[in-house]
Amino acid sequence: MTMSSQNIDSLWEKELSLAKKLRESLDRKGKETNPEKSAFIFYHLGLLYEERSKQDNSINKKLNLIRSVALLNAAVTRQPGNKQFKQSLKVFCSDLLKTANANVLDADLLRIAENAKEMAENMRKEAKQKLQLLRRIPYEITYNEQKKLEMEKVSSIKIIQTQITEQYKDMMKFLSRECEKIMGHSPCKYSIVGMGSLARSEITPYSDFEHIILLEEGVQEKENYFEMLEYFRWFSVIFQTIIINLEETIIPNLAIPSFKHVAKPGEKGFFDAYTKRGISFDGLMPYACHFPLGRMEKTIKKQFTTEFIKPVSQMLKFFEMDEDLKNGYNIPNVLMNICQVYGDEQIYQQFSDGVKHVLQSNKPSHHQRVMQQLNEDLKNFDAFKSLNALHVNSKYDIKRLVYRSTTLFVAALGMLNSIHDGPSFAIIDQLNNKDIIDDKTAHLLSYAIAVSCEVRLKVYLEKDCQDDAAGDEQLHKWNSNKVYANLVETVGEKSMVDYFGIAYNLQNVLRTEDDLSNLKVTINLKPVDKFRMLYMLQLRDRVICEWESYSQVQLASTLSEDELWLQVFVAHAYSLSGQCDKAFHMFQGLEERDIYNPELKWHVMYYKVWCLFNLDRFQETLQFIGRVKPEVLNLNISDSRKYDLRSGLAVMSGWCHFNLEEYQLAIDQFVDSSVHATRADQRDLPMKEMRRATCFLVIGQCLYKLGDYDAAISEAMKALIHGLQHNAPVNEKCSCYNLLGVCHLDKGEYKEALKYFKAEVALMFQIVPQEKRGSDKDIKACISNMLVCQEKLK
Repeated sequence: MTMSSQNIDSLWEKELSLAKKLRESLDRKGKETNPEKSAFIFYHLGLLYEERSKQDNSINKKLNLIRSVALLNAAVTRQPGNKQFKQSLKVFCSDLLKTANANVLDADLLRIAENAKEMAENMRKEAKQKLQLLRRIPYEITYNEQKKLEMEKVSSIKIIQTQITEQYKDMMKFLSRECEKIMGHSPCKYSIVGMGSLARSEITPYSDFEHIILLEEGVQEKENYFEMLEYFRWFSVIFQTIIINLEETIIPNLAIPSFKHVAKPGEKGFFDAYTKRGISFDGLMPYACHFPLGRMEKTIKKQFTTEFIKPVSQMLKFFEMDEDLKNGYNIPNVLMNICQVYGDEQIYQQFSDGVKHVLQSNKPSHHQRVMQQLNEDLKNFDAFKSLNALHVNSKYDIKRLVYRSTTLFVAALGMLNSIHDGPSFAIIDQLNNKDIIDDKTAHLLSYAIAVSCEVRLKVYLEKDCQDDAAGDEQLHKWNSNKVYANLVETVGEKSMVDYFGIAYNLQNVLRTEDDLSNLKVTINLKPVDKFRMLYMLQLRDRVICEWESYSQVQLASTLSEDELWLQVFVAHAYSLSGQCDKAFHMFQGLEERDIYNPELKWHVMYYKVWCLFNLDRFQETLQFIGRVKPEVLNLNISDSRKYDLRSGLAVMSGWCHFNLEEYQLAIDQFVDSSVHATRADQRDLPMKEMRRATCFLVIGQCLYKLGDYDAAISEAMKALIHGLQHNAPVNEKCSCYNLLGVCHLDKGEYKEALKYFKAEVALMFQIVPQEKRGSDKDIKACISNMLVCQEKLK
């Protein structure tokens, strides 16, 4: 029996009504303002999806049941003491067993989940204890001592990751056995096969369980094949229900249709801040669904479904289709890396052998697919660009920045050389055995993988959830981002610097070679790599310290391009540390040399401009900009980069005119800078939009100086709104509030002025330590302005 159109419409209207209530309970960041109140919304949504399941016998019945149990768990998570919620969840689990026609109808799915939860907690506790024993690698040691410590770290991480992997598998075996008992004897032999980080032995104690169910070959010919499939489908529903009862499945993983309407224009969509993100299934989002039931819903653009309960031969057919293009996610790549979890090992081995045979017999197509994915990954997980982006981001993605910036490329190098599965460490060993990489490169890559695993594990265990976003809520000041300190603190300065040096070199090798199938990969960490990464991680004092030792013995009259870059990093570090005289002297020396690399040339000229400006030599700065601007714009660089440079040079010209009290000329330059910034590459969006917010602010300050308070207020509001939208630094938002305050103060609008000064001082308290607030001149000035407003209002 299927639902009538009337019932469908009625339930959809109820769902939209509940979604509307949820929207009204969210803040601008998509978080619930009152989780106890929103618990009732999730509870009623859970009952609604349970009602849907009762009126539908298609695959949607199973989909609705999964959504229902997750929503009921969300209600319990937000109100753990609510007996009604707990009772409804208990009844749901009991009714599910009847619906699934289970063999054991009195099984306690909640108790089984509690047992699994205890196993998970033990796994996490043991992993945390072992990670705390890892030693940090200091700078001041010999090469042999360093290598010994690095090998020790690699060995320790291998042991920790192997232990977590085995404990995770044990937990999934336990759940599989329980589901088999509940459903009764299986109608055929089968194998539960893990994928993703579990297959690579790089799973974390909070990772989702990507898996498929392989059936023995020949069952597809039997008359009762559909009934067999139904057994395993309900097996999977019960399995997912137990996993969801761990209370670690976030609601966005359910891809609930009505939640597309939750966000208001200009606001972020619903974000589940109250469910621990941990052990769950892969999720129902169209790009995910790497679990037995697969994609159960069609979308407007992709009218298909995908199931991962199949006999071996049918599962292998995924390698014969362009599923990566058709489905929006690369199924062959996911199915390449597998491991046995539970069930018949012979079936697993048949599939594993079949995968290797298919890949060998269709090598050109496989090679093309891997190269296509590799080129995409080189763009999306560029270690250098990701580090650079941290200058304008207060948070960073651990998985994207650290873990995937090496593991993806080690896996790709393996696949291009017919190594299709296994842990990253094993792939490196096989590459070494095949003489694709030498012993030194093998050691460096293994060390990089160890560091990436250590970082990810430590961040997750510290947060007690799978949250890849690390760092501060807000960017405080330009060029003083705490994100770098947080990142370095995780595993130590030396390990983080070397990690990015290795990742940068590995990606460069893969990026610059056209034919990677017969490539001999060699990685050598040169001095420039160390200085580049120290500089990128904003470790300026270390850059200068290392340089002062290095320059005593390494300088030569003729410098290679690497050595020129090294000096650029050092000179800019001097500049950012306030030693502008030294920086200017270095940039002047570099400018006199023959530089053929256009990127290097513009860095030298651009940073020299900043040095002149920071030395308060404003007229000289303007003259130098006038001289080098035509040369910069004639360099062989992209149009987007030229627009970015024109925008930057206009900003510096504007600041010079501002300091020379030439306010109209300053306004003209900041307007030009804003216009040029809009034409820069979209990938530089955060930086260019923050620059535009700065331009609006300084234009407002110029207008204030010129006495046009209304126009200044308009620009200040524009700067504030733009800054809020694009995560401008806190101190810049303070400047916006200050400008608004003084404009209204000078206009005699004391109530408005007081409002903005209060907002300014509240923000200042976020960036000024408590012990320094009494002496901070900006806070003193702001409080003084507040007192003036309060006196006038009396």
